[in-house]
Amino acid sequence: MARPHAPISPRRPRRWCPLALVAGLVAASGAPLHAQEVELRWDLPTGDIYQGQTFPLTLEVTAIAPAEGGFVQLFPQPLGLPVQIEGFQAVSQLELVPREGSGDCSLVLDGEIVRAQDLDPDPAVTHLRLTYLARPRRSGPAALPEVGARYAITSAFRADLVRGSVPVDRAEGSALGPGATIDVLPLPEEGQPIDFEGAVGALAMEVRVTPNRVAVGETLRLEVSLLGGSLNDGRAEPRLEVVEGLRVVGRRSERVWGGQRVGRTFWYDLEATSTAAIATPAIRLVTFDPLADPPAYRTLEGPPLPVAIRPAPGSATPPSPGVQGAPAVGEQPAPDPAEKPRLLWTPAVMGFIVLLAVTSTLRRRRQRPGGSP
Repeated sequence: MARPHAPISPRRPRRWCPLALVAGLVAASGAPLHAQEVELRWDLPTGDIYQGQTFPLTLEVTAIAPAEGGFVQLFPQPLGLPVQIEGFQAVSQLELVPREGSGDCSLVLDGEIVRAQDLDPDPAVTHLRLTYLARPRRSGPAALPEVGARYAITSAFRADLVRGSVPVDRAEGSALGPGATIDVLPLPEEGQPIDFEGAVGALAMEVRVTPNRVAVGETLRLEVSLLGGSLNDGRAEPRLEVVEGLRVVGRRSERVWGGQRVGRTFWYDLEATSTAAIATPAIRLVTFDPLADPPAYRTLEGPPLPVAIRPAPGSATPPSPGVQGAPAVGEQPAPDPAEKPRLLWTPAVMGFIVLLAVTSTLRRRRQRPGGSP
C-alpha cells in the first residue's frame, strides 16, 4: 500500500513523484539489490552547431526502483527522486544559461535542488530530462564530461510512529554516464557581410520609444530588444541611421540570459535638437541564422517609430531664411502709410507770393510817422 510522500517544500502543497511512491513501499522480504538502478545519458542536439549559437543541452536521467524496497532519502528535505548528480556543469567549452525548471519531481544537480517533469507513466520508473541552454565559446570539439550520480536504496521499510517510514537497511549506489563530444563549426567566411559583428541565432527584434512627444532640448529613450540568440557579449550592436533633429547622447545595454529568453536589450537616449524629426532612426543588425535552411547571414531591420517634437518653451518662431521681417503664417501684411501731399511750385503761385510781399511793404511805409499820404 502506498504511503504519502513528504512535501518537497513546506510552502507548497504535497506533490507526488511516481518513484517516490515506490520508494515508500514496505516489502515483507529482503530480496537482493540490483545494480544500475540509475542511468545517465547525454541527449545531443541534431544538426550542426556553430560558434556562438545557443542550443538545448539535455541530460536524461532514468531511475528504476528495486523490485523490493526503494530509494532512501539523502537529505533532510525529502526529494521526489533522492539522487545527487554531479558534473553536469563541468563543461569548459560551453556557457550554460541559468535554468528555470518546473515539474513535480525534484533532485540534486551539482549541489542545487532542481525540478523536472517525470515523462514515464510507470510508477516504478522515473524519466527526467534536465535541459539547459548552452552556447559554445569557440569552434572545435566540445567535450561533455562523464556525469555521476549517488544514491542509496533499501530492501524494505518499517513503520515508525515518530519518523514515519524508516529503511530497515541501507546500501549506497552510484552511476556514471558516458561522456560525449559536440563538433562546433566556425562561422562561415563565405558571404559574410563586412558589417557583421558576431550576432548569432534566429533573433527577433522589438523596438519601442518612450516618450514619443518631447520638446526641443529634451530626450526620448529608444529601446531595442533582440531575443533568440547571442549578441557576442554586446559587441554586436544595432546600427542607427542618422536622423536630422535627433542625436544620440547616451547608450547602454543589458544581457537577457535566463530560462528560454536569451539575447540583449539596448537603450539609446536621443536628444531633440530641432523640430525637424518626425520619426526615430531606422535600425539594422546583421546576424548569422544557424536555423535557416540553409544557414545564412541576414539583416534584421527595425522600423522608425513616429515622434512629435515641439519648440522649446518660451522660444519664438524665427522668420523664414532670406526674408527679413516677413510676416508669420496667417498674418496679413500691414498697409503702406499714406503719402503726404506735395507742394506744387507753379508760376502763378510765385507771382501771388511776390504780390503779397509788395503789398505788405507798402502798408508798413504808410504806417510810419511822417510818411507820404
